[in-house]
Amino acid sequence: MSNFAERFKAARERAGISQRALGRRIGYSGSAISQWEAGVIEADNIRVAALEMAAGIMGVSVRYLRTGKEDDSRGEVPDGLRAAQPDVRQLPVISMVQAGYGREAADPYPRGYAEQSVSVDAELARDLGRLAFALEITGESMLEEFHPGDIVIIDPAVKPLPGDFVVARIESDGSATFKKYRNRGRDPEGQEIIELVPLNADYPTIVVNAANPGSIIGTMMEHRRRRRRH
Repeated sequence: MSNFAERFKAARERAGISQRALGRRIGYSGSAISQWEAGVIEADNIRVAALEMAAGIMGVSVRYLRTGKEDDSRGEVPDGLRAAQPDVRQLPVISMVQAGYGREAADPYPRGYAEQSVSVDAELARDLGRLAFALEITGESMLEEFHPGDIVIIDPAVKPLPGDFVVARIESDGSATFKKYRNRGRDPEGQEIIELVPLNADYPTIVVNAANPGSIIGTMMEHRRRRRRH
């Protein structure tokens, strides 16, 4: 029989949200979520409000996470899922090239612009700005957390905090890149200095400064990964 840690991890993975993204939405770090899923921290030692928020995001009840049974007395729910909430908004899935060159338009990704779209539920839709979009990850610079083919939801209206994941534009060639955001302050002339950090140590950090101008396109709000069969 599964325990709290196993049920929590399974529910999160089925919801398609990373540990870090879930932690951010409930006020915890990704490492804290990792500890929950490893059984290092028991359910009784987690704030009730945080557990309720996490359960709501993942589409399960707190009772299911704690006991393996749902609130409606139907007994054990093997897959840990309640009925899915209706999708309320469609976001265009764009490429890195489109992200880099669409930034200046008032409505860079109008309806019908992209060949693909993804749905978001009411809870996430409430948090997203008008110009939010989805981006398909390419390349291996963000392994092991982000894999080619993963989808990230990006919101240009959200200002990044240190440690957030962002899409940024490099002005020299107009290219866009998805990296971890690190603010290094300002130079003597007041120009902001930003580091765009890969998670894969085989790739270099990109420094955005006066000598290499660039800008933040948007901040990641959610990470989705499809199950891969080997």
